[in-house]
Amino acid sequence: MVLLQHLEQGIRPITRYYNPMTYSNTHASLLHGFPSTAATSSSKLFFRNSAMKQKSKVESKEIAAKKHSDAERRRRLRINCQFATLRTILPNLAKQDKASVLGETVRYLNELKKTVKDIEMAAPRLEDDLKLSQCNRGLAKVVFSCSDRKGLMSEIAESLATTKGKAVRAEIMTVGGRTKCALYVQGVNGNEGMVRLKKALKPILNRDLSKNNRITTFHQSS
Repeated sequence: MVLLQHLEQGIRPITRYYNPMTYSNTHASLLHGFPSTAATSSSKLFFRNSAMKQKSKVESKEIAAKKHSDAERRRRLRINCQFATLRTILPNLAKQDKASVLGETVRYLNELKKTVKDIEMAAPRLEDDLKLSQCNRGLAKVVFSCSDRKGLMSEIAESLATTKGKAVRAEIMTVGGRTKCALYVQGVNGNEGMVRLKKALKPILNRDLSKNNRITTFHQSS
């Protein structure tokens, strides 16, 4: 009995420094080849890296969203500026909404295209050209392009006189030193009259301009 009491007294100081949970964790860590403090540090580092990666992804998404928002705002600003410019250009704009502006723009562009086409049709050709067509009985249409020069209409009148034809209408356009003339000639009957008219007018296109220029220069110098 006395021996048992001495043994208990000797064990009590040991229990002050011995914790079974601590010992078992330490012992288990040693069995796995590393101490418990290293395992705790590794866990903290792992969670810290995961948190940083998650934060980085969130920040990247926020930056991408902000860039997209800025680009969209700039795009809308450019569109609104272009609409404002169109509103000042379009001549017959009744409404100011975007749909009306686009509709009027399409209409105006089509009108401009038609105008350009009409001008191209009416403008003189770059090469000399002569075309005749029969409008109705006794009336012929003559269209020709040639270099513009002084006395051109007098030459046409003299040529028509040889065919006994009479010009009842003339449409003339001169652009860049070229002239296009549409003549409506009365008194031209049948194919024979058309051939005679073409033969009379053709020399006007083939006129030697250099000779005329030499004569004009000679008169000016005199």
